[in-house]
Amino acid sequence: MVLVRLSVKRYISMGVAVALMAAAAFILVAPNRVTGQVPDAIDLTGDAEASNCAPCHLRLGETNIPGLVFSHGNHLMVSCTACHVASPHESGKTYVPPMESCFNCHGISHGPIGELAASECSACHTPSFKLRPATHVATWAKKPHADRAKKDANQCILCHDSVQDCDTCHKALKLDVGSMPSIYLGILEKKPDKPSVNVYPNQPTSMGQCVYCHPDVDDFLPGRVIFAHAEHLKRNYQCTVCHPQFGHGLERVRRPDMLSCYRCHGLTHARAGEIATEECYACHPKDFQLKPADHTKAFEAGKHKERANTSPEYCSMCHKSEFCVECHRGKKKISATQTSAVVIPKDHKDAKWMGSHGGLFLAQKGSCGSCHDSPSCKRCHKTVMPHPADWLKDHKPEPGISREDCNVCHVNRNTCQNCHHDKVKRAELSEENCTPCHEQMKQKPATKIKQKNFAEHAVHFGVEKTAGRLYRCFECHVDFGSSAAAQKLELQQGHDLRLCYDCHGALDPFDKQIAPYKGAALCVRCHPDVGV
Repeated sequence: MVLVRLSVKRYISMGVAVALMAAAAFILVAPNRVTGQVPDAIDLTGDAEASNCAPCHLRLGETNIPGLVFSHGNHLMVSCTACHVASPHESGKTYVPPMESCFNCHGISHGPIGELAASECSACHTPSFKLRPATHVATWAKKPHADRAKKDANQCILCHDSVQDCDTCHKALKLDVGSMPSIYLGILEKKPDKPSVNVYPNQPTSMGQCVYCHPDVDDFLPGRVIFAHAEHLKRNYQCTVCHPQFGHGLERVRRPDMLSCYRCHGLTHARAGEIATEECYACHPKDFQLKPADHTKAFEAGKHKERANTSPEYCSMCHKSEFCVECHRGKKKISATQTSAVVIPKDHKDAKWMGSHGGLFLAQKGSCGSCHDSPSCKRCHKTVMPHPADWLKDHKPEPGISREDCNVCHVNRNTCQNCHHDKVKRAELSEENCTPCHEQMKQKPATKIKQKNFAEHAVHFGVEKTAGRLYRCFECHVDFGSSAAAQKLELQQGHDLRLCYDCHGALDPFDKQIAPYKGAALCVRCHPDVGV
């Protein structure tokens, strides 16, 4: 660092001019600090100024350095670069202006104005601050201080009055060292020339945005997290997966929350197995207190209900269903003679719940896992519950299990049809094509089939005799469950006669009836007891 010595008078005149320019500059950039607007680029090696600092430090008020009393608000009339001559953050360190720069104003008298800023120690240091430097050991008054004074006596004047503290002692010891400097000579550090290094807080997070200030991005505060960016970079994870925003916001650091870790940790991906471990001590030190402070006895006894109902994903980060089931199903020992009470939600007592809980589970409504583990589902469901990760690859029911078991949860069949009927969209509607999967459609006559959708299809197996050909699926079904137009008109639902009457009772271009049973006559085909 190059130091440029200035006379007091010259420095003061320059400092006043600089202060006036700084005040004008502050007025121009201050709105950014008030509104919280973030510039497109921050120059990390540029001059210290509001536009480069405010994106992260919206309020630069009091310092947090122990023992120091300082407020940026009291120094607004002084240029930022008068004290901050180096990049504020670099290589994991924060540049703090040296005490020498303070004495360019503090203790300096300027004509009739008098002292520019107070020089008393108590004006800038707390009462508990130890004023004596650590270098001033017991033998400091002898040779050590003499060697230091020979190199730079000006620095001694920061704290010592040269006449009272230095010259008086030197004379008493009859030392021929002459008088010490009577005033402190202000020093203005010269800013080193460095190429610009910009970060772009409005752009996607990348390593290039971080490493200038954080050369060791894994240097976390001890006691909380064990994390290695390198291990995640090896797997080609993008920084934006965990850091969707620039790491530093207004007066806060944007750290990924623990919930975002569980997008991979503990996740089982088909036959690839577990993507990343969910073992607590893989990411936390052994002495880390895993139990949150708000998990009091009252919270455990019942108050956790609200949190579990509103944020089940929060609870599941640490607790598996087995942990909850033991207590909720009355299996947990509270004392030698007492077990936990059985928890049965109100809606479960409604008769309709049994037939609708499958859809609720698929819609991820409620916290089923709080009480139900896989064995509890198997008491009713013969199919594996919950389904394995690769279930869709081959989910044909096992021998002895009816397809009706699927219908408990999968009430809306459109999703099933989109896949199962994909290969038969252009197939003919015939007994040979349908009954291998749908045995109910073998019943004769077709109008006696109880399931209306099967009956409606089966009655068309014999149209070849009258129409001259069999119908094909795509002629009525625009697309199996995925056509927005068809779904809106409910053309895929049974008994929507708008679709039926396109043929029944309608005439072709040659005035010949396309299909019999027009009007109400079509209804009595399946409902003979209905008056017409």
